[in-house]
Amino acid sequence: MSVSIESTLILEMSAAYNAHFMQNANAGEALVHMMEMCNSLHPKLRSVNPKEVLALLAMGKTFTSRAQLRNFAVDVIVYLVGDVVGSKYSHSELIEVTQQKITS
Repeated sequence: MSVSIESTLILEMSAAYNAHFMQNANAGEALVHMMEMCNSLHPKLRSVNPKEVLALLAMGKTFTSRAQLRNFAVDVIVYLVGDVVGSKYSHSELIEVTQQKITS
């Protein structure tokens, strides 16, 4: 996968999440909305079930602060780009780039 595709995915997913979260202040809804809006960006994202992804990644976690919700949003995007789509970048590199894009 080329750098431009990874960058585009992270940028588009972050923008969709940020916009929806700023309107509704519900991170779960914003993440589902993001996955639904961005499933056309890459063929491997079309088969993603947003609720299953959230259940898998949230298992055993509690979110008591806005910072934890932000980090969870980063985790979801990194999972989608790194594990579902596939990336030549390391997990930590994807986290670093994604953290810069998530503002909410």
